[in-house]
Amino acid sequence: MSEGHPRYDVVIGLEVHAQLCTESKLFSPAPVAYGEPANHCVHPICLGLPGVLPVLNARAVEFAILAGLATHCTVQLHSVFARKNYFYPDLPKGYQISQYEEPICTEGWIDVVVEPGAAPRRIRLTRIHMEEDAGKLIHEAGAAGSDGTRVDLNRAGVPLLEIVSEPDLRSPSEAAAYLRTLRGILRYIGVSDADLEKGHFRCDANVSLKPRGTAELGTRTELKNLNSFRFVEEAISAEIARQAELHDEGTPVQQATMAYDPHTSRTRVLRLKENADDYRYFPDPDLVPLAISAEQIETARASLPELADAKCARFQSQYALTAQDAEQLTESRPLADYFEAAVAAYGLAKPVANWLLRDVLQALGELELGIEAARLAPESLAALIRLVDAGSTNAKSARGLVKELVANGGDPAALVHERGLEALSDSGELEAAVEAVLGEHPDDAEKFRAGEKKVLNFLMGQVMRRTAGKADPKAVRELLARKLGA
Repeated sequence: MSEGHPRYDVVIGLEVHAQLCTESKLFSPAPVAYGEPANHCVHPICLGLPGVLPVLNARAVEFAILAGLATHCTVQLHSVFARKNYFYPDLPKGYQISQYEEPICTEGWIDVVVEPGAAPRRIRLTRIHMEEDAGKLIHEAGAAGSDGTRVDLNRAGVPLLEIVSEPDLRSPSEAAAYLRTLRGILRYIGVSDADLEKGHFRCDANVSLKPRGTAELGTRTELKNLNSFRFVEEAISAEIARQAELHDEGTPVQQATMAYDPHTSRTRVLRLKENADDYRYFPDPDLVPLAISAEQIETARASLPELADAKCARFQSQYALTAQDAEQLTESRPLADYFEAAVAAYGLAKPVANWLLRDVLQALGELELGIEAARLAPESLAALIRLVDAGSTNAKSARGLVKELVANGGDPAALVHERGLEALSDSGELEAAVEAVLGEHPDDAEKFRAGEKKVLNFLMGQVMRRTAGKADPKAVRELLARKLGA
């Protein structure tokens, strides 16, 4: 992936739209739901019918305050809702209620780590403002004469935060890292599930180029509605290449709204870019200015959870984890909570981290589940590890049960017994198995005694096969070494 351009400085700013986890819409009691039949989650206010008046969702305001505090913004005590006027078929009122001159949050920042182990880059935020979403157009290609576009207004009025960065980003990978960090923050504080596949976390990228080392910014273009981290990197890289080609030819870059085609890996102009004047912003006469008290802000601040960067640092110091393990375990708040619950049940952190990162996450991936859906409770994971510690079963057998336990739950000890996975506990039986293997492979035994130490692994495999995998590998290795005179 391109990291910029050899002859031009790349300047990138991102505008992120994050859907808030409210039960109802921003200005109406219509439910917020995904996957419902078209136009079933609507209300006269969403439809812009004559005589209706918007009523602000208090929960959405609380979420906006939390997002501002978590991103080091100043939460304004006074903010104003404005009408953004434009015609589009899925905008029933003919305008969108947003915030323009006086947003709810201003001048924040987040620290972004682009590469593991690298120093963080501080990316400034210009503003966070609240707005309602538009509806959705569904373009259909049917039988002859039946092509058309349908309008689904289920999404109209859904509460959004628009989070606008300063043009501080300098490469496609920085942009993707910023988005991952921001998404993690919103999920940690519980204000948005930021589900990219459902369109709950969408990004517009402003991109411009200027000759290397010069101060004046170039003309920017805006890439619209990027909804995956990979597409963000690809689209920005493609737009960098397009603008660089124009600069090289001496052709001016036009301020425009662009679309990215992943099939051709190229960007194309959708329309010439509108300016704020085109939207004729003015304060919404149906909504009084939003007044927030200092007490509300402090109450929200006190409710903020420990965020990922602080949790990652604590995991390294408190549990003696590596930076890489701590970063993986704190990627999501539910995973971090699961880890700490399992450590509390087991007593030691490193074994829990190993089993969780290696076996449980693999099982979740194969089952296409999140940690929240795992039926293997943290206490049960601790119990499974203890079975291995006690020699009641071996690690291989226990690891083979993880996927089933994640999917169905159950008692690890009972499952070990039911499947006949108890470790071989009769030392005489194990010794007999070792003697039998050495008797069957005298040449390999002699090779070991002659210095070919790797033969021991083959002999161990033969003993494990003879004992149906129930023997403790450590005990097998020690007994073989003793019998072979090592």
